[in-house]
Amino acid sequence: MPSRFATGLLIGSLILSLSALGCDEPRSVQVALGSEHLAGLYWEPPARMAPAVLLLPMLGHSKEDWAPLAIRLRQEGYAVLALDLREQGRTDRERLLADVRAGFTFLREQKKVDAARIGIIGASIGANAALNFAAEEPLVRLTVLLSPGLNYRGVTTEPALRDYGARSLLLAAAEEDLSSAPAVHRLADAAQGQVVTKLYPGSAHGTDLLGGALPVADDIVAFLQAYL
Repeated sequence: MPSRFATGLLIGSLILSLSALGCDEPRSVQVALGSEHLAGLYWEPPARMAPAVLLLPMLGHSKEDWAPLAIRLRQEGYAVLALDLREQGRTDRERLLADVRAGFTFLREQKKVDAARIGIIGASIGANAALNFAAEEPLVRLTVLLSPGLNYRGVTTEPALRDYGARSLLLAAAEEDLSSAPAVHRLADAAQGQVVTKLYPGSAHGTDLLGGALPVADDIVAFLQAYL
């Protein structure tokens, strides 16, 4: 029969294991936007005064696409909000940026978040929206653009990049993505501040880059640790 000490150790280890499993589970949230609400998944950081990241999906996709990256970021100490956008199937730049602002405001209001250290990661049109919003909001510390375009349904990036200024920027795309790879090169040439460019083999687009063996998540984490 095991001793009380050994039994205590076993129970303690079990509790710690269960806690570790639960810590990566997000909380479903409703992000206020006037009289409307946006659905989101929020991963609370493990400690107070944590940096935070807002995740914006591709057109027609959802917040759940970000789950593997969000879990990784939370494990690295970040607060994370993955947000659903209202525009599904059509786009309106001002409505899109209003959605982003709602998510950004939500993060700034969280007790454990350092409001001065919030970055935005977007995929495809979410990347364009991230850059456009950051160009208008100087409190955004940095942006990560997965598969950005020069013009996705009227949401352009080059004019926004001029207003983005000298803040840090990560640009990433697949080498065979015929719209995003050229956009990455063009935006990198026009960037005013610290820019990190990553081109990966294949043709995956947006959050699809996060699947498989590509080191996209590692590169994002390294960029955030360096600049956020």
